[in-house]
Amino acid sequence: MIYFAILVAMILVIIIQTNIYKKYSFEKLEYKISLSTDEVFEDEEIYMYEEIRNNKFLPLPFVKVDTELPEGLSFHIAEKDEKTGIITTSHPRVISSLFVLRGKQIIRRRWRVCCDVRGVYHLGNVSILADNVFGSNQLSKVIEADEKNGCTLVVLPKAVMLEKHFAPSKYTNGEFLVHSSLLSDPLLKAGVREYSTGDPMNRINWTQTAAHNRLMVNLEEYSNRQAFNIIMNMQARDIEKTIPGPPSGKVPVELCVTVAASILDAVSGENIPVRFISNTNTQDKRELQDENEAEVHVADRIFVSEEFRGKISMISALRMLSQLELYISVPIEKMLDDIVANPYMYVSGGNIVFISSYLSERMINFCYNMRRMGITVIFYITTSQNALIIPSDIEVHFKTHIEE
Repeated sequence: MIYFAILVAMILVIIIQTNIYKKYSFEKLEYKISLSTDEVFEDEEIYMYEEIRNNKFLPLPFVKVDTELPEGLSFHIAEKDEKTGIITTSHPRVISSLFVLRGKQIIRRRWRVCCDVRGVYHLGNVSILADNVFGSNQLSKVIEADEKNGCTLVVLPKAVMLEKHFAPSKYTNGEFLVHSSLLSDPLLKAGVREYSTGDPMNRINWTQTAAHNRLMVNLEEYSNRQAFNIIMNMQARDIEKTIPGPPSGKVPVELCVTVAASILDAVSGENIPVRFISNTNTQDKRELQDENEAEVHVADRIFVSEEFRGKISMISALRMLSQLELYISVPIEKMLDDIVANPYMYVSGGNIVFISSYLSERMINFCYNMRRMGITVIFYITTSQNALIIPSDIEVHFKTHIEE
């Protein structure tokens, strides 16, 4: 009889504590994070500070916390083998932790976070699993990032040395090497040199040609006054299966963003106006496009940025690139046709740096059409997908390697 009474008492205790933990486990349980900085460049690391606070007297004998980072970020975990002394590193996106959380206790932790891919990230997502003393009633709760427990991190695209990672097409035969600039000014002459295959015909100096009895071309100074435009193609290949939609390959398009950031970084110290144009659009425009597909004009599907000029403005340009979503709003051919039909609505007379994952015949024709209007186009290509014939009178920079 005594044993039966003890058994009944134990069952009652289990039922009571189970109900108590079921009702109060997550009550007054707070979770929040903070960052060492809210803006950083790609491939840099920051610290994330995590705080779990139990504001009630009821202890939690078993707590499992799964801290999750968005795709594009990762933890930097270094572990040392006590026997060998070798330190190994790993980069998971989710870390699971087990601990006991006493009443009125605060647990603070610091994590190293690697910023692998540019973008705007909302951090603070966590999954918490709690259990009672007997381990008989597991309860879980997912906390989404918000203003109370989360924070926002902006990862700016990094810049690379374009001269190191890209080779102009006219250098590939190894016959000669000259210093070129994105912003050479045909009105400022630095001298002349002998013509070589691949030089544009409009740089030939006919007076010096007659004097030397051989073709001579002008060497142009670099200008800090000439505006230019960056056109970036969101398509990873010439034919995409789904438009509008994401590109079929993210890596070559992300390299295009890196090239754009590198160009902006190169001119940030000069007072040069730059505008960014791409066959993508914002979320608001996309919703409008989805609702009124037949009524939306091509121009409304094209992203045209404000004009950026100077160092302070270039930071705004990098922030714009960090927020740029890989999304194709209109085929590149339609965008180029609209630019040719309305050139000064887009480029305002400035020259063009065209960044793309591939080079097509349509892009080459676009280059010639713009040249007739006095607008020079040069290309930066991030893959080996190219037209069968690349004319020698257009300037194309091909990727050699991009990794540091």
